[in-house]
Amino acid sequence: MKTLLLIILFFINVQIILGQDGNDEKYRFAKEAFKSEKYKQDNYPRFDKEILRLENGVYQFGEKYLKIELEKLEYENIFKLGIFNPDIVFGKETTNKTKSEFDTLSQNQKVFYNLTRNDSLSICCVEELEKLNPNPRTKRFIFWLFRIGVANPTEYYFELYNQNATKKTSIEEFIENARMTFYYQGTMII
Repeated sequence: MKTLLLIILFFINVQIILGQDGNDEKYRFAKEAFKSEKYKQDNYPRFDKEILRLENGVYQFGEKYLKIELEKLEYENIFKLGIFNPDIVFGKETTNKTKSEFDTLSQNQKVFYNLTRNDSLSICCVEELEKLNPNPRTKRFIFWLFRIGVANPTEYYFELYNQNATKKTSIEEFIENARMTFYYQGTMII
């Protein structure tokens, strides 16, 4: 009987441990970012130049190319309408070297260049952090950013604000009339 009880307790503990999906950690780090002294609301302008949608989910913002993989298509307007402005988040100047310039770099310089490169980026795993939304006019999000030549993504947080939103406002309507009020570069995901 003791053996049966131990086996049952073992399997319950294994399921609890393996059943965790990391959401608690994700919310913990995001909560820290939104509660830190770095959290200051601002009114970031939308990207004001033409945004081209190329094939395979690639968007061209001036000289920057963002490959955006979305699980929820209703988030597409965050990027398509320029609410998420890559010039604000990743810097206005584009770090871009020709192949011949890149080939002349040392191995350490190549690694550093790829870490700071902002001309071709990949964004995935965009998700609303519903538990951290303080009111119906504010929605907070998380995404992962992949850089060329870097295996691990960096976690970013951003906040959208729509002064006319209510609890009944759809996510599509919210995004269409929203502005970005905060962004934060989190940690590298290992």
